Amino acid sequence: PNAAPAELADFPVRCVREGFRWEELPPDPAALELGCAVGRSCYELSRRCRRVVGLDRSEAFLRAARLLQKAGSIRCPVPLEGDRTAPWEFSLPRGVRPERVEFRLDDVLSTALDEPFDLLLAANLLDRLPDPAALLHRLPSLLRPGGQLLLTSPYTWLPEYTPRERWLVPGSEAIERLLSPSFTLLRRWNLSLVLREHARKFQWCLPEATLWRKKPTGFRPPKKS
Repeated sequence: PNAAPAELADFPVRCVREGFRWEELPPDPAALELGCAVGRSCYELSRRCRRVVGLDRSEAFLRAARLLQKAGSIRCPVPLEGDRTAPWEFSLPRGVRPERVEFRLDDVLSTALDEPFDLLLAANLLDRLPDPAALLHRLPSLLRPGGQLLLTSPYTWLPEYTPRERWLVPGSEAIERLLSPSFTLLRRWNLSLVLREHARKFQWCLPEATLWRKKPTGFRPPKKS
């Protein structure tokens, strides 16, 4: 039940297909998604990646992701109008490799990972963290040299998620300042999406997307003269 324009649909899929420079990555890369929700981007990553780890701190999201991974389809109610809902079946897309995906219930700011990854996706997560700068400082340790990082965010700073003193405003400039010592910015663009509230109401969002490449190990930014 989705009346949104086709070009704005499937945001998690478009992040994976359009966001990375796949031709510059090694064959069979390992991928990490932070804030994976119910796992749609993880499954899309599994088409090209030998290993995909999805992290989220929502038990409900990961319960649904794991049920879909195991059963191949799940039925969930979707809102129609008022308190009316209708059952809807969600199935794994053809060609994905669910056996390559591992879901973990964990905090993205403190999780322990056994190896760095070749690519990392954090979609619309930054402005839902209590300390977004802490995540940006940690990202270099999660990627191999040459690895790619895709961030998207609408920069919707709200005190219920992030204390006001930790807002990164303006978001574009703050991200570039914090990431540029360890990453090279490859691309910046708008990646639109729609969020369905019910059958006749959708929210249009315009997150900014940035793609980065981790600099070689041992890189030191030049000293200011």
